[in-house]
Amino acid sequence: MNDLNSNPAAGGDLPSGDEIPLEATIDRETLMRFLDGELSPEERRKVESGLASSTELQRELAVYRMFHRDLSQLRLPDPPSGSSIWGRVHRRLGRPMGWLLMALGAGAWMAHVIYIYLTSAAPSWEKAATSAIVIGVLLLFASVIHDRALEWRSDPYRDVER
Repeated sequence: MNDLNSNPAAGGDLPSGDEIPLEATIDRETLMRFLDGELSPEERRKVESGLASSTELQRELAVYRMFHRDLSQLRLPDPPSGSSIWGRVHRRLGRPMGWLLMALGAGAWMAHVIYIYLTSAAPSWEKAATSAIVIGVLLLFASVIHDRALEWRSDPYRDVER
């Protein structure tokens, strides 16, 4: 007469005594390690003999082989070069803050220069000539920036990396 004991590792009822089937001692982790070639020679022989005598273990190993094959074929896309989390933080925070601080500082400096310029005792023709030079340089600078921005937006090769 056989008494039945529950073996949670094997997931079912097993006969008691010395008649424990070999496949009951081979758990899922051992099968995965067998598939990955991580077992010692003794453990490997044990699994191979269990596979030879148990269709259930063969079926389970076939499922793991399919999982292993499918998962090893998965490829994650490589992140674009130069793209990191810190690069994105820099683009989203660093550059805008830099432009903002530069614009505020340039505005304050320009306000001070204009104040000094207007309150100075220099003749009007010198003020007009200086104003013409400064305005001309600023217009040239603005037009170059504008042309570069338009060219950059319409450049079909801007995302191509070497």
